[in-house]
This record gives sequence, C-alpha cells and structure tokens, in this order.
Amino acid sequence: MTDPAERAASDKARFKVLARALLQYLKPHKVRLIQAAASMIILAAIKNAVIYISGPVIKGVFMDKDMDLLRLIVIGLPVLFVLRMAVEYINGYLMSWIGQRVVQKIREDLFEHIHRLSLEFYWRKRSSDVMSRVINDLNNVQSTVQFIPLYGIRDALTVVACVGLLFYINWKLALVATIVLPLIAALLGVLGKKMRRASAESNVIVGEISHKFQESLQGITVVKAFNYEDQAISRFKVSNDAYFSKMMRYLRATAMSGPVMEFISGMVLIAIIYMSGKAIFDGTMTVAHFFSFIAAYVTAYVPLKNIGNLNSKLQQGMAAWERIYQILEEKPAVVIKQTTKNIAKLEGKIEFKGVNYKYPSRDTQILKDLSFTINPGEVAAFVGPSGSGKTTVVHMLLRFFDPVSGRIEVDGHDMLDLDTTDLRAHMGLVTQDTILFDDTVLGNIKIGMPGASMDEVVEAAKAADAHAFISAMPQGYETVLGERGVKLSGGQRQRLAIARAIIKKPKILLLDEATSNLDTASEQAVQGAIERILGGRTVVMVAHRLSTVKNADKIFVLKRGELAETGTHAELIALGGVYKGLYDAQS
Repeated sequence: MTDPAERAASDKARFKVLARALLQYLKPHKVRLIQAAASMIILAAIKNAVIYISGPVIKGVFMDKDMDLLRLIVIGLPVLFVLRMAVEYINGYLMSWIGQRVVQKIREDLFEHIHRLSLEFYWRKRSSDVMSRVINDLNNVQSTVQFIPLYGIRDALTVVACVGLLFYINWKLALVATIVLPLIAALLGVLGKKMRRASAESNVIVGEISHKFQESLQGITVVKAFNYEDQAISRFKVSNDAYFSKMMRYLRATAMSGPVMEFISGMVLIAIIYMSGKAIFDGTMTVAHFFSFIAAYVTAYVPLKNIGNLNSKLQQGMAAWERIYQILEEKPAVVIKQTTKNIAKLEGKIEFKGVNYKYPSRDTQILKDLSFTINPGEVAAFVGPSGSGKTTVVHMLLRFFDPVSGRIEVDGHDMLDLDTTDLRAHMGLVTQDTILFDDTVLGNIKIGMPGASMDEVVEAAKAADAHAFISAMPQGYETVLGERGVKLSGGQRQRLAIARAIIKKPKILLLDEATSNLDTASEQAVQGAIERILGGRTVVMVAHRLSTVKNADKIFVLKRGELAETGTHAELIALGGVYKGLYDAQS
C-alpha cells in the first residue's frame, strides 16, 4: 500500500504537471488575459472605493444630515455604477472568449492526436470512454478555464483589497479578522483533495455509463431478440448507482465547505463587533470607521465564500483535465522516423523476412518467424483457422503495427524507412466490416481520393459494379447514406467500399475477408467486381471461404502464426495437408 505522504507528494507533483500543461493553452491569449486582469483590478478598486466611503456617507447623511453630501452621492454613485457595469461586461466577455478559444484548441488537439495514435490504442480504449472525455470532461475543463479566472481572480483581488482596507482602518481589528484566512485555506486544501479524487472516480464511471448506453443502442436487435432488456437495465443500474455514490462523496465535501466557513466567519464577526464596541466607547475608533470596517469585512466574506465554492469547480475541472491529458500523453506504438523515403512509383513487391509480432496487450505471439514473397502483379491469398494471424498481415502492410523483430520490405525498401502516408496512398483496402460515413455516395467514394473528378468517381463505381444501383437512388451520387450506410444492403456497401479503394488506382490491393458477411447472390456480385479490378495489381487477399481463392497465384496457409503450407489451390489439394482439410470441411 502506498504511504500517505508519498501519495500526497505524488498528487502534488501530478497537479503541477497538469496545471503547467493547461497554462500552455492560455499563453497565446496573454494580451487578453492582461486586459481581463486590468479590468478585474479596476473592478476591485471601485468596490473598495464604495466600501471606504460607506462609513463617512452613513454618518454624514443619516447622522449629521449633510444635504450637500447627499446630492453628491445621488449624482456620483450612478456614474460609479455605470463604470462598474462596463468593466464587469468587458471582464466577462474577455474571459468567456479566452475560455472558448482554449477549449476549441484542446478539442482540436485531442481530435488530431487521437487520429495520430496507432490502432493498438483503439483496442485498449473503448470509444464510449474516449467520447465521454471529449464531451463531458471537456465541458468541465471549459468551466474551469472560463470561470475560475473570471470569478476566482476577481474575488481574490476583492479579498486582498478589502483586507488592505481593514488594515488601513484599524490594524488590530484586521489581525483578528484575518485569522480566518489560514483556517479557510487549510479547509479548502483538505476538502479539495477529496473532491478531486471523488470527481476523478465519478468521471471514470461516466465513461462506463456512456459505454452501457452505446452498447445497448448498437446491439438493440440482439437485446430484444434474446429478451435481454432486464439484464441490460440491471447492469446499467449498477453503474448508475456507483456514479451516485461517487458524486455524493464529491457533493458532501462541497456542501461542507460553505457551512464551516460561515461558522468560522460568524465567530470572528462577533469578536470584531465586541472589540469595535469597546474601541468606540473608549474613543479610539469613530463610528464612521466602524461602519467602513464592517462593510469591508462583509464584502470580503462573500467573495471568500465564492472562492470556496470555486474550489470544488477547480477540483472537478482538474480531474477532468487529467483524463483528457492522459490521452494527450499517449504515444503512438508506430514511430515514424524524422527522415523517410517517398516512393514515386510502386511496383508492388512484398517481402516478409522472419517477422515476429505480439500485440502489446496480449501475451500470445501472433506471428512467428513469418517469411514469404509476393511478386508484382500476383494475387496472394492468406487462409487458415481463426486467430492464425491472417488479418495481422494486412494490418502490418498498412503499418498499423511494426514487427517485434524481422523486416517487411516493399519493392526492396524496409517499410520502417518509408513515409507511411505515401505508402498508404499506393494501397487500397476493402474490409469485412464496411465502414461508410453519414455522407453522400459521392463523398464516401471520394474518401479514397478527395480531389477526384466526377468522371473518375463514376469510372470507379462502374468498375465496382456499383453505378447501376447508385443511379437508381433518388438523388443518385448525392444521396445521403445515413449512419454507417444503413440505407444500403451488405452487397451494396461492399461495392461502394471497392469503388473507394480503387478510385486512387492502388498498386497494392488489400482484401480482408471482403465477401465473408454476404449472402450467396451478393457474394457473387462483389466477387465479380473484385475479379474485374485485379489486373496489374499486387493483391493480398485474406479469405475464410476458400472458394474465393481458387484462382490465386499463391496461397499461404497460416496456422498459429506460422506458415504451414504454400502453393496454388491444385498443389495444396494434392499435398493433402491443412489446406485440404479446411477445403474438405467447407465442401
């Protein structure tokens, strides 16, 4: 178990790291911050001036009945209040602008960073958890950045100004009044740690709740078909109850700060009234100074109480910022070299030389000393039982992962020396689960080549046997497909995926079980579209249905990450090994 002192030191060090990282986002806006700070100082000065003159005004108008002073107050105070209103508006606008800009930049950096991370990150993190951080946690950070400086600095300046006025009026009474400050600081420090820890734990559970929602919505067909509604609701209630418990820990700490501060301040106020009364009776303090002192003390107390409330928002915001910063601290598993080669023209030769790979989150080795060669223009198929490493080969060609040992070469170049973006520009991919975006047909196809002309889009669609059904849609190529392409059948989605893959005329075409989820008729249509586009390309095909690989130039049979057999369909059938066993089982 961690020693409490070590944990406290670790928490403090981590808080400093997080604060410095957050301050980096405020640096570009230092001019507006200075302007906002100036407005806060003016605001504090106006408040102080009003407080200081309150005592003489009360005595002069209500006790001495000075009519000239009353006229001056009636004329002067509206001017002062208009100035205060203008300064408050400027202050609020500047801090809102800064808060929005900072969060906008964090959101952009977060989105960009997530897209730069390796595929391994998405296997470790649930999308619902990431979304919870992007939405819920970022909203809390926005409140922290926007309102903590706005109200925190303003209230702190007010407290400092009022304390200065207290010492100016009567330093002995001021010493009694400021006894409360270190007590409140200690209280906020203790409660702050509890609030930040409880808030951090509750944020984790919010991610769990988001996951439960997303999981049930995406799998609602299965939930209803298997009468799983009650179990799903029960699982959700467990997370929801846990969130309630954690939030109550946070709210208990928040609720405690206000009453305790009021009690301490009330006791000090009683002491001040008693000592002031004695001073007035002794003639060492005027009534005007007493009213000014009490006004300054009460005015200081309200922002001091606000600072206590802001402390809870600060702790909540810093807990949220830590969850966001954890993602920003993530490093890509695939490291791109500073100097890389670009390939102007790709022939399409692929070589694996003694490649070994193990996923970081697993103990089992996926690829074991894998070596093979695919020559330009060849159609190579990878087959084997589930979990044998077929899809991993495709992922490594796209450089989603790097070998633990061994070497992958494309046209004789080590893949680690190539520019990854340039390399992927020469590759096209069609996967088992087709991902289409909530965009038009045209927009989805042009993902493969954003600068493609309409003629090129139609040419790719025709090659993929998709032009006919696209033309039959209400708006043709401008038809919006809906989330994940729900308006299309499985075969239609796959043919759009093929069009997207071939529009950039890739030299290497990767097909990862492109027809395995289709019915027979759709499979035949998609298979026909695939066969029409194979010519002149190096094709790496991962297949479960062996009927789709009969015509491949080479078939690589994988078993537990190792290359068990290599040959054509006829050669492997004659060999009577693993491939023949798989083929006979399917036949």
